[in-house]
Amino acid sequence: MLRKLLPDERRDSVYQLDLEALWARGARGIIFDFDNTLGPWGFAQLDEQALRWLKTVQTRGFRVGFLSNHRGEGREGLLASLDGHPVVFNAGKPRPSGYRSLLEKLDLPLRQVIMVGDQIFTDIWGAKRLGLYTVLVRPVAPEREGPFVRVRRLLERLLLRW
Repeated sequence: MLRKLLPDERRDSVYQLDLEALWARGARGIIFDFDNTLGPWGFAQLDEQALRWLKTVQTRGFRVGFLSNHRGEGREGLLASLDGHPVVFNAGKPRPSGYRSLLEKLDLPLRQVIMVGDQIFTDIWGAKRLGLYTVLVRPVAPEREGPFVRVRRLLERLLLRW
């Protein structure tokens, strides 16, 4: 059970992903969480650094998709900046349905897709349930999180020390 909660890799940020190593291990698609993975919770647009980095990921040959439990309201600017990459809002992570919907859009086998997110009990657990390779990153702006997420963060820290 614990293995389903532990990430395959941990990084300080998405910018530390080793794209060459991921490609060498067979990854051809990357699913990103939005909030606190690519920007602070509830952000309306990606900053220039994130846009450049996502362009680098795409240039290296990866298919990119985005999976979020956010409802998507007020994120029209964000969607416009994504160059048509598939997005699933209101994904219901860690339930598999949102992942499956996005995986269908990416049109890649499970073994070729990785999930990058900042939360163990949503991003990592949900991806592991489907057998995806996972990368846990530190949250971008944890000070903006609500009390429920802060409690989950305490549980995550305990789990990672286990």
